[in-house]
Amino acid sequence: MDYRLSKRATESSIRAIDDLRWLFANLGMDPRYREWFQHRAWVRTIHGTTRIEGNSLNDLEVEEVLERLPITRQKDALEVLATRTALAFVDELAADPKLVIDERVIREIHKRVLDDIDPILRPGEYRTGENRVGDAEGNIIFATALSGDVPDLMHRFGGWLREGARDEHPVVAAALGHLELVAIHPFYDGNGRTARALSRMLLVHHGFALDGLVSVDAYLDLQRRDYFAAIRASLGTAYRRGYDATPFVTYLIGAIVGAAEHVLSRVKGVTELLRVLRDEAARGELSPQLTDALVFAWINGSIRPGDYRSITGRTGPSATRDLSEAVRADYLTATGETSSRRYLAGPKLRAVQTVPVTPRVS
Repeated sequence: MDYRLSKRATESSIRAIDDLRWLFANLGMDPRYREWFQHRAWVRTIHGTTRIEGNSLNDLEVEEVLERLPITRQKDALEVLATRTALAFVDELAADPKLVIDERVIREIHKRVLDDIDPILRPGEYRTGENRVGDAEGNIIFATALSGDVPDLMHRFGGWLREGARDEHPVVAAALGHLELVAIHPFYDGNGRTARALSRMLLVHHGFALDGLVSVDAYLDLQRRDYFAAIRASLGTAYRRGYDATPFVTYLIGAIVGAAEHVLSRVKGVTELLRVLRDEAARGELSPQLTDALVFAWINGSIRPGDYRSITGRTGPSATRDLSEAVRADYLTATGETSSRRYLAGPKLRAVQTVPVTPRVS
């Protein structure tokens, strides 16, 4: 793998990542809230990485697809299900300390990214024709490597993942791996999702997953123009060896920092939300049993009757009365038919702001 990288340009960002890693390892959070934040990050990651490629489902629709497993040939739903399979595979393998991340692993990830979508895309097989990298609006970002060069480039890339990546900080290695796979673009389709999955694998494997609480892919989706611009800044208009990886590496590390700080601000926001809810309960303006359920709805943006029953242990008419009370109090807004009812975060929940957090400086 042939690239240039300014170490000085990444030093401050790496220090920030190391500080954030310490913070996430030492968060004093209720285990239930931690699980809810992890669930939210999981859904947002699947939503973000597919939406970058043009998937039209919103995050609530993605959650419905993941939880109800609809039998459908709708391409967007199939992409979501395949992405879940691929990321679950990544997380399972990455947890093995003896894992060797190489060319073979990349092909296995890609097989799952395109699982059951369209066999003509040849999951796990390298392309034999030319390709271009475009954004979700169809704009060409750069021309990829010639197809005849792909096998050799991927072989070299696999060797770097086994050996050369050890010379870089794990977060830098994750960014470089992401960039090189996008640059080679070895497959007909699914290259971006595979590159982001590979980056995730490197982060998880080396202990920089930040406890599964952070969705980098959701951040990249929200910053899509900057994300593609950083790729273009490093690779230029066409693939070439010896490219300057610095613009993309500094961008991606900054994106991880930004995504992590957003989550920390949300975690701090829970403290403020609990203060508001407990004050109202103490004044008799809100039933105390609603507290944790409203925290769930604030974290996830919504709550279903089944979630409420699971969290509170209340059933039947009692659960219905509780949720109706939350609607009357403007904490929730009911949507959907009774059989598929979901309660969205209402005005009072949305009014509780996140709290900025200053990362610990070592």
